[in-house]
Amino acid sequence: MGQILDAFLAGRQQAAPTGAAAPAESGFDRGVRWAREVLLPAIERADAELVPSRIRFVVDTNLDPRSTNHAHVDFWLAPLEHDGTTPQGQRHSINVRDGEVWLYRQGADGENLGRVDAVDAARCEKMLARAAQDYGRQCLG
Repeated sequence: MGQILDAFLAGRQQAAPTGAAAPAESGFDRGVRWAREVLLPAIERADAELVPSRIRFVVDTNLDPRSTNHAHVDFWLAPLEHDGTTPQGQRHSINVRDGEVWLYRQGADGENLGRVDAVDAARCEKMLARAAQDYGRQCLG
């Protein structure tokens, strides 16, 4: 091999990472990952369950770091087809800040649901079931 090629290959050897740790995931990225991997799939499963009742969860997400400083997902229940008589449900806002999942509902204080690693699919399903129960009462009232 030539001297220049040897130098190039030696330089690549020296620059190659040797098990260096990946950069730490930011709080924002951790919230986005949790929303995409835990919350949104739980909502999709809940929607599938609700089809016979002709209602669904409507979701509005903001997972763009250019427009917010935390992962944010809003959801509410609504009829599959707007018939003009069935109301939409109360908006629920999920905010993930500093690794904590917060639920905000109209007329209530924010509720800390826990750390992102502790708020799993089962906890999301409980929260969604509570929203569905509230919506059921609203539709009859």
